[in-house]
Amino acid sequence: MTLLMPTCAEVVGLLTDYEEGALGPLGWLGLKLHLSLCPPCRAFLDSFERTPDLLRKLWPDPPAPAAERALDGALAALRRGAVPRGPVHHPEDGAWAALEPGGDPLTALLLRVHLGHCGACRNQRTTGEAIPSSGPAGAGALDFLRPHLPPEERWRWTRRGLGGAHVAQLLRDPATGATLNLARMPGGMSMPVHSHGGLEVSLVISGSLQDGPAHLGPGDWLACGPGLQHGPTAGPDAECWTLLRIEGGIRFTGWRRVLGAVG
Repeated sequence: MTLLMPTCAEVVGLLTDYEEGALGPLGWLGLKLHLSLCPPCRAFLDSFERTPDLLRKLWPDPPAPAAERALDGALAALRRGAVPRGPVHHPEDGAWAALEPGGDPLTALLLRVHLGHCGACRNQRTTGEAIPSSGPAGAGALDFLRPHLPPEERWRWTRRGLGGAHVAQLLRDPATGATLNLARMPGGMSMPVHSHGGLEVSLVISGSLQDGPAHLGPGDWLACGPGLQHGPTAGPDAECWTLLRIEGGIRFTGWRRVLGAVG
């Protein structure tokens, strides 16, 4: 930004205040100067101003008062810079059947861990006892989970070909062949690219994970279908601990193919 004129990126952030008449004299003058010299930003402003009319044509009925209040609250939170808390990625509707009698026990365990992190899902679901989260980072996040797992001496840890990650197989369901695994990834480390022989469900219990476009934090749930290739990366600030329900094992690409199916 120069003394008076904002950049194109800064113009986008000023448009709402401009439309609401909330810009100060210098901000208004700088924005007007930029728009006079920048056709792309004038076109963006035009589309910005036409959006309300387009929305009114799509939804001619006025919103209910409750919806208006919810929208006002969300906009106020955004203006304050408030960041939503809790999981962003939730289980698919079909996954919740695992909490019913006779449901898949490994999926049910992951769902109960998710419920421990997610107040929104606890309010919507009447089945399944939540497993509370115990801490934001490190092995401490396992404290409330350990009573629901086999003794630690029975965990089968492996790091073969994982580039710094450690994965322990905790349980195997004899009925389906699916396994429950615990992965520990150092901060900034990427899991080698691999594909799946069946469905893989990941649930972050501490730290953070970037998996394609999805940024996952504690309690976030991500399902990857058979054949999908990915190589998730732990966030740079802390190691990431993740529960994995794996069907059919995972198969690495490149030289790691010689390892065969893992998990």
